[in-house]
Amino acid sequence: MKLVGIVGSAAKESYNRFLLKYIATEFGDLFELELLEVKDLPLFDQEATVTADSLINKYSDTIKAADGVIIATPEHNHTVGAALKSALEWLSYDVHPFNDKPVMVIGTSYYDQGTSRAQLHLRQILEAPGVNAITFPGHEFLLANAKDAFDEAHEIKDYRTVKFLEANLKEFKKFVKLIQRMDDEELVDDVAGASENADTAKAPVAPVTDKEIAADNEVDDVASASVDE
Repeated sequence: MKLVGIVGSAAKESYNRFLLKYIATEFGDLFELELLEVKDLPLFDQEATVTADSLINKYSDTIKAADGVIIATPEHNHTVGAALKSALEWLSYDVHPFNDKPVMVIGTSYYDQGTSRAQLHLRQILEAPGVNAITFPGHEFLLANAKDAFDEAHEIKDYRTVKFLEANLKEFKKFVKLIQRMDDEELVDDVAGASENADTAKAPVAPVTDKEIAADNEVDDVASASVDE
């Protein structure tokens, strides 16, 4: 399974980048994770055009080709960071790679509440028209006190936190497979429906004979007489 991890911070030293890199290394047996950086994208400009050779278009193609997406968001002033919001604007304006794409929201911050408010707002953004992602429900991973949560090698210290993260990732993998199976079943139904309609359209219609018309008229006469009696 191929997933994309979006680093939702523009900081050079980002704990959310540490988190995604840790996932890619520690849980590589579950899926392959390719990281995309929002810090490399320009500020969203509604009047600009997404060209074929732009980094925005390359990000869009990468997300479309992936089975699912994990977004690691920081929290600034009780919401997502400006760089992540700008990236999502780019990826929902001229291009729409998140459409029907399974997305998991995670995050870490310096404070006790983790990224609870930012994750709530991010889920609302992902459900907006133009984005239309299928957000993974529940199973929130909020890593608080980021400065103390990682060791010098940028690995999560607490064993229980690691196991909880693993449980969430395994559930997300199941969720991705469920969405894929639903898409496959819809495709099969569409193909079957199209085939049935084509067969119906091609089926020859037998002409009605004079004998059949006479027989129908005789039935109508008998029924009419019965009603009159």
